[in-house]
Amino acid sequence: MNLGSKQHSRWHKVIRSTALSVALLSLGGCMAPAHIAMEIEKAGSSRDTDTGKAVLLKHIKTLQAKGDPLGDYFYALGNSDGWIKDVTDPKAITELFEKAAAKGSMDAKILLALQVATSRPVPGKLDEGKSPRGNLIAWETGLAQLLPLLQQQCYVRRLVIGDETLSTGQRPFVTTYAIAHNIWPTFRDGHHIQDSAKNWVLVVPEDPESRQLWERLHKDCAEPSALWLDTLYK
Repeated sequence: MNLGSKQHSRWHKVIRSTALSVALLSLGGCMAPAHIAMEIEKAGSSRDTDTGKAVLLKHIKTLQAKGDPLGDYFYALGNSDGWIKDVTDPKAITELFEKAAAKGSMDAKILLALQVATSRPVPGKLDEGKSPRGNLIAWETGLAQLLPLLQQQCYVRRLVIGDETLSTGQRPFVTTYAIAHNIWPTFRDGHHIQDSAKNWVLVVPEDPESRQLWERLHKDCAEPSALWLDTLYK
């Protein structure tokens, strides 16, 4: 699933600009949920959206039935994103990721560590940034957990339903997002939060050494190209 850098970059631009990502239906989905929501609204295709969700869920259940931890990971992600509504409590959603991680899902392990670092209520909210949110201890703890994981796998996987532009119909594929991409700029620019008096307070100073470490992780990340979901088990 490896592409040359130029082809890889072009493919990801096509995916992110034209793909209809059913896994991102809630405002807490991946990367650009507001854009995705607008595309869904403009398309006015609720039936296609429902069909896409049903297709994704069918594949997830197939993976789970085969004991593949990716099935548990995608199920946890669907509940976190909100298009699967079996579990809504943040603690219970986090437990779904913990279950997937316990079965060996590296994606779940990465998002759990990222959740610690960013002090988010649930894992998987890649669109909400990767900043420390004022909790420097949690930020440092989470990054310490995240670093060795990203050295093994530098990305996490997402599920996407393609549109007619990509000639994919309702056939879903798996795409990826590099994690270090939005971490190293925090060390480049520093990170500020507003205190109770609305004054900006520096909580993470600029750190050239840490920036170099995380930026290198991003630049060296060889993300695989998109893969048809059904090829994972057929």
